[in-house]
Amino acid sequence: MLAWRIAKKKFALDRTGIGARTYGGRWNAPGVAVIYAGMTPEISAMETLVHAGDMLPADLVLVKIDLPDEERLYFRCLVANLPSGWDDLPGSTAAAEYGNTFIKAGTHLGMIVPSVVMPEASNIIINPNHATFSKVGMTVIRPFEFDSRLRGG
Repeated sequence: MLAWRIAKKKFALDRTGIGARTYGGRWNAPGVAVIYAGMTPEISAMETLVHAGDMLPADLVLVKIDLPDEERLYFRCLVANLPSGWDDLPGSTAAAEYGNTFIKAGTHLGMIVPSVVMPEASNIIINPNHATFSKVGMTVIRPFEFDSRLRGG
């Protein structure tokens, strides 16, 4: 299975989840390590764009994440089964608690969740401490730059 992320080159191949562990995210509180990725390059670009604010980083790369194909390693979340408020903006305590419980259980390598940006698309929250994480491959595919029209230029 493939997943994708767009990240600053310096952190692109980080396998520890240090960014999410340090700052937290929608699906994790600070102190809980995860790696956020999209199930397609397109949703990864949209997620990066909405979180970038007014300043788009210039040193981005597209990263392909090769995940084991075993379906049992992944938990697919349906919108109907998510806690109320999971999609609140700018963040959600309910979603972070849900994700923390998932990660700490250690049962699955990844949790596939709907994107708040576009609920028809999916993101994956990868547990870098899962026993099968050593089978995950990460490769920088190419430099990534947003179309200049998205920057108003």
